[in-house]
Amino acid sequence: MKLHVLVDNNTIIDRYFLGEPGVSYYIETDNKKIIFDFGYSDIFKKNARKMNID
Repeated sequence: MKLHVLVDNNTIIDRYFLGEPGVSYYIETDNKKIIFDFGYSDIFKKNARKMNID
C-alpha cells in the first residue's frame, strides 16, 4: 500500500506544494486507487500532478 498526502494545512517543510485547511490523501493498493479529500478547492489536482500521480 502507498499513501501520499496531497494537501494539508502545512507547507512550511515543502514550499513547492500548495496547502489549505483540510486534507487530501491518495491511497494506492494492489488493485485500487482511492482519493480521500476534505479540502476546499481543487489544489489536490495540482499537487498530484507535481507528484506524477494521475
